[in-house]
Amino acid sequence: MESAVIEKYRAREYNFCMKMTLLGTGTSHGIPCIACSCAVCRSEDPHDKRLRCSAYVTNENPDGTVSSLLVDIGPEFRIQALRSGIKSVDAVLLTHSHADHLHGLDDIRIFSHTLGSDRLSELMRTNPENAGVDPKLLANSGKRGIRLYANENTIKDVKNRFDYIFRSDTQIGGGKPKLELVDCRTLYSCQPEEFGSIKATPIPMKHGELDVTGWLFSVKSEDGTVHSIAYLTDCSFIPESSINLLKENGGNIEHCVIDGLRVKPHSTHFGFRQAMEVAERICPRNTWFIHICHLMSHEEIKAYASEQLKDFPVLKKIVSEGGFVGPAYDCLELSV
Repeated sequence: MESAVIEKYRAREYNFCMKMTLLGTGTSHGIPCIACSCAVCRSEDPHDKRLRCSAYVTNENPDGTVSSLLVDIGPEFRIQALRSGIKSVDAVLLTHSHADHLHGLDDIRIFSHTLGSDRLSELMRTNPENAGVDPKLLANSGKRGIRLYANENTIKDVKNRFDYIFRSDTQIGGGKPKLELVDCRTLYSCQPEEFGSIKATPIPMKHGELDVTGWLFSVKSEDGTVHSIAYLTDCSFIPESSINLLKENGGNIEHCVIDGLRVKPHSTHFGFRQAMEVAERICPRNTWFIHICHLMSHEEIKAYASEQLKDFPVLKKIVSEGGFVGPAYDCLELSV
């Protein structure tokens, strides 16, 4: 059923194509966990091998350029980038500053230097007068470096943990990333940030007592309809105002990638049923659990989600019409 759903939406013909690749779908320990010999950690099913959570969003723009956004940058980012063949990053969008979502930041430097310069040269060659090229892409490939969007507390943590990046008395050249920090709170009450044809809307959420940011990525088709992917990891509460923000800006939410740690409730994460409760209100075409721990295998989570659908009439109807509710996995590609 799962593979049939995936092939179904991959096979559709679109006037546009935005793609999100899930670079990692595991909880902060990753799976397999260090020093653990449980059945899931010993599993040979590739769906049970989970790096720490991160996502890569791309979209081909009308001018032929490709916008590329990175959501979170954990300690395994180098492995994830090589595995998925990432060649460019125009901006980094952070959900929060926990180590499993931030501590690969130094590896962004290759995109803010060598590849950034190559990208700028390509844009200048193909668009000698910058006609039709998003100025943000030019700026991000040049002197200022890559823009990093996060809330105020996350920006403070970035400056503290990676202080060498922002000090003038540390190494120069390619020895540290070039970053421009942007407080995403400035986007809450105005127009979403635009990266080529992608609109990125920050979604305020709670991760226990911590303020974190979900992200809604939207593109518009030729007939004017909006299609979106919501990325909502590491959350235990999403306020009504944020649910409304998703509905108002999301149009047709094709995919909701949402925190789903385990069955048992957790103080700072959604469990599977809590994730389904939120999805029942958002009504996405497909709901994908991420930030999954090692207590259940991929197949067991699929079976559990299917059994729970009886309590969620909206999701049950969506699934009966070809949608999906269940676990995501590393390298899954979601398209709209």
